[in-house]
Amino acid sequence: MRKREIISGILKERVLLLDGAYGTELMKRAGIGDVPPEVLNIERPDVVESLHRDYIEAGSDVIITNTFGATPAKLSEYGLEDKFEQIVINAVRAAKRAASGKAFVFGDAGPTGKLPFPAGNKFFDFFYDNYRKLFEIMVEEGVDGIILETFSDIAELKAAVLAARAASKDVFLVAHLTFDENGKTLTGTDPLNFVLTFEDLDVDALGINCTLGPEELLPIFQELSKYTDKFLTVEPNAGMPIVKGKETVYPVGPAEFAVHIDSYWEAGANIIGGCCGTTPEHIKRMRRQLGKRGPVERKKRKVFALSSPITVVNFENFVIIGERINPAGRKKLKKAMEDGDLEYVLKDAQKQKDAGAQVLDVNFGIEQLISPEFMEKVIYSIAYNVGTPVSIDVQTPKILEKLVKAYPGRPLINSFRPVEEEMEKLRILKEYGGTVVLLSMEEEVPESYEDRLKAFERGLDVLLTGGIDESRIIVDPIVLAMGAGGNPGDTLKFIEYLSNKGFKTTLGLSNLSFGLPDRSYYNASFLVMAVDRGLSSAIMNPLDEVVMKNLKSALVIAGREELPKGKVKENDEIVETILSGDSKKLLEMTETFLEELKDPLRVVEKYLRPAMEKIGQMYDKGKIFLPQLILAAQTVKPSFEYLESLMKSDSYSNKKVIIATVKGDVHDIGKNIVAAVMKSSGYDVIDLGKDVPAEVIVKQVKKEKPMAVALSAMMTTTAPRIAEVVERLKELGIKVPVLAGGASLNERLAKELGADFYAKDASGGVKVLKELERKVGK
Repeated sequence: MRKREIISGILKERVLLLDGAYGTELMKRAGIGDVPPEVLNIERPDVVESLHRDYIEAGSDVIITNTFGATPAKLSEYGLEDKFEQIVINAVRAAKRAASGKAFVFGDAGPTGKLPFPAGNKFFDFFYDNYRKLFEIMVEEGVDGIILETFSDIAELKAAVLAARAASKDVFLVAHLTFDENGKTLTGTDPLNFVLTFEDLDVDALGINCTLGPEELLPIFQELSKYTDKFLTVEPNAGMPIVKGKETVYPVGPAEFAVHIDSYWEAGANIIGGCCGTTPEHIKRMRRQLGKRGPVERKKRKVFALSSPITVVNFENFVIIGERINPAGRKKLKKAMEDGDLEYVLKDAQKQKDAGAQVLDVNFGIEQLISPEFMEKVIYSIAYNVGTPVSIDVQTPKILEKLVKAYPGRPLINSFRPVEEEMEKLRILKEYGGTVVLLSMEEEVPESYEDRLKAFERGLDVLLTGGIDESRIIVDPIVLAMGAGGNPGDTLKFIEYLSNKGFKTTLGLSNLSFGLPDRSYYNASFLVMAVDRGLSSAIMNPLDEVVMKNLKSALVIAGREELPKGKVKENDEIVETILSGDSKKLLEMTETFLEELKDPLRVVEKYLRPAMEKIGQMYDKGKIFLPQLILAAQTVKPSFEYLESLMKSDSYSNKKVIIATVKGDVHDIGKNIVAAVMKSSGYDVIDLGKDVPAEVIVKQVKKEKPMAVALSAMMTTTAPRIAEVVERLKELGIKVPVLAGGASLNERLAKELGADFYAKDASGGVKVLKELERKVGK
């Protein structure tokens, strides 16, 4: 019997107890300083093994290896890539020695610290290759399972899941995201979106860990449990860290932590453990509270939906799928695709979204003429920046596989027919997830209602036999060109049949009127009739006002939508241009503003900074997410650089900000985002990088005399370095406001470390700088 089957069998009978924290515990036991905890696997394996034994003695049924940051990419940040294999091998062996058959051993992996394109510059293969190397060693060394912890982006997590399954079909696989108090990841994913993406994949358990304490994390975990019938795992932190003396501690003690066990059990948890700040004593109290109880039965809530990292589109309502990213008959778009002009394609995508499209169909025409790397950029950019789910309309199996496996969310594969040459699509769908458009045709175009029904039944049987559930199938009843003899009545009849059977439907609306005059009126009339028969969605042109107005009114009359209510829209062309990513248009607008005001600094103060402030407010309110915030910073950068080139050298003397990640901390995603947004808001940012010693920061402060110093600490173990910088500045009598932020901090901890201000994110950092400016102005 395979390991995953053994563990799954046990989980059906009782809830298992995971172990607690490693980083914070190893810091206490070994005083690791500025090196990552994984180094102890080589230098002090006895300490690592002792911690494993303490967790097992406390009652852990599962222990994890000390390899959270052991990917080649992560270790290279510390110059340890040459020790990669030995670190991983030693970690697994230490855990197995400690377990000795008394506990399962799960190989642990965390994020690489890199963001995918377009927020970062990494793509699927980078993440996949890093994790594949790690997991192959773990499997060779005999782990029972693999657990993926503290991921904040679904593209990276998906790559890690697929790498794990490539390394072994035998091990038990757990995939975690980490959420903030609003139930969102760093890149805007919520629990439902998490489930939609990974429910289709070969994962044994889904779960949440880190960031929040047991009380704060519970409602997010409860939301997750509604939508999946996979096993569930959870690891809260022991609260938010505070400083006592010079020590960073977590406030939720063992007894208080263990009280929450019952709530997580009631919510359906199958494996429960602890994350940052939890100790063997926490696990001991949890063991006592949990006992040997069995799991709670759950019944998942079924949802038919597509997703991007930030958006879930539910097919309970009519869904408009934009058709225009298709070079057929569009010479400029064809040339843009062949030239790799991403901005042109994204403008088209944004226009469709603004016009009402909720999903975008992407077709690259003659696929051999387009770079597969460009295709991946298009898919990522639409999903993250435009924010709509994607219908991948690609026919070459190799290219389709590349795009579906990399897609960050739950895509729609357009399309599938039950014929031999399409069977590779079925494999791709089964292996990489997503939904599919099932065409009601086989080799020949259907001529009648009966032809459609026969092809549909054959296709449905092929998909169901292949392991694709009905909840992942959208049926295309096939609409043919009236000008070529197509009978729309057959299509309408078949839509009604499918709707009565409970199937979701879609069709290519424009096919109906091909070759006819007044196409909009034919399309609109047919769509109204199709809606009346129960059509679920349409692949259509959302820029066609005749069709869109008829559709909206038909949906209201059919009782499928409410009467539209008056909307108050903030007509801010600058904000809309920035969020669309159109840097060329913004630069043209900036040149016009300059002609009007004659002063580059006034252009910044009157137009660009207020626009970025408004975008920051949208981010705070959850109207946009990290990918859009980064896109805004990238879009506005050329305009700021142009204006700065025209300014006198002292124009920004009072807007200089020094930013750095403190010594011992190689995490710079958050710091880079803050720096980019501050710069795009009109501040002169001096970025000292990551792992920066206190003396270097102080030296630069003396030299540059900035309006503020911004310090980032991602890890609890490096947070005290902020206090070092503050103390050095005080010793030298340098008075400068210090702003602190990072995943390990909160407002209370930042103040205890001596910082003057705390910023939760980039938008918060800009708010602090504005407040400082106002104080100086007074």
